[in-house]
Amino acid sequence: MTIGLPVARARIRAVTSSSSEWEALAALTDRLDELRGRLDMAEANNQIAAIYALEEAIAETEAERERLFSRLQDRLADETAA
Repeated sequence: MTIGLPVARARIRAVTSSSSEWEALAALTDRLDELRGRLDMAEANNQIAAIYALEEAIAETEAERERLFSRLQDRLADETAA
């Protein structure tokens, strides 16, 4: 089955219309990388208080990233089904 050009453009526009959410997802991923690097340094220097604070920040950021990722997944599934 071939999708007509106007329909294909509409689908592309619908998927890309939430580019700010994709950018937010990338930013959260970058933040996790940064936090994990800081955690590695804190563990290497045996900085217990920093380790606990970083582990908490990582858990919160992971949860936020997962929520955003789930919303994006749901939106893509809905747009693909439409």
